[in-house]
Amino acid sequence: MILKKLIVGPIGTNSYIFGSSETKEIVVIDPGGDPSKIIESIEELGGKPIAVLLTHGHFDHTGGIGKIKRQFDIPLMFNKNEYDSGSYHQKQADRWLNEGDSLSIGEITLHVLETPGHSPGSLCFYTNDVKEYGGQNIDGIIFSGDLIFRRSIGRSDFGGGDPNLLFSSIKNKIMHNPEITDNFLIFAGHMGDTSVGEERRMNMFRNYFL
Repeated sequence: MILKKLIVGPIGTNSYIFGSSETKEIVVIDPGGDPSKIIESIEELGGKPIAVLLTHGHFDHTGGIGKIKRQFDIPLMFNKNEYDSGSYHQKQADRWLNEGDSLSIGEITLHVLETPGHSPGSLCFYTNDVKEYGGQNIDGIIFSGDLIFRRSIGRSDFGGGDPNLLFSSIKNKIMHNPEITDNFLIFAGHMGDTSVGEERRMNMFRNYFL
């Protein structure tokens, strides 16, 4: 597996380069800024980009899209609700992503979850094909965008946000998803990584989504 986190843009967004160590195919998740830094990292890793994926369309997750798309001539993929709501309308997707869709990245299958609440078209991406990270045995990983953070949750007071939907998304799409165990790592849009089990035990909002 290739997994590199880059902290980019004006408010420290986590952008991820993720993919296969076998084929070197990678996707760029939430290129929120500093596209030259992201491109340099891809080249250092020997990555072969196949797509830009957005968890959602807020400016701090989208600022580097144009340059990366032009550099590698790759498709942009996100949820149409994000475009239709105006949360991100600078570019249409080359492929609209919906609940149940998946993307093959070498030997890894990345699955799509629709998780509104922070914004109308927010998505999470997960895979259970990754079984080890940093010397730790795991069951898989989730890229959660701004849905859930280490010990916290995403804001729902922006246009199109809804706190009830946000808690429902965390509860139904992550905490009570039969495909996702407590031993999944969460890589969020800001701050450090965590796990589903840690957030079940220690998140300050856990009573709202368990």
